[in-house]
Amino acid sequence: ITITPMIASLSILNHVDMDSESSVLGYGISLIILNGMVYVGIPVLAVMRFRK
Repeated sequence: ITITPMIASLSILNHVDMDSESSVLGYGISLIILNGMVYVGIPVLAVMRFRK
């Protein structure tokens, strides 16, 4: 269950056309940010909301 969001976000790379290094870098950075939000951002927001 904990690795499912990462696998789902990495499957996005199968559906995009990457023909240059800059596009690969852009998609890679965006996936790192997406995974960071899923694994860190959403739980932090949930904890903050429940503490109120």
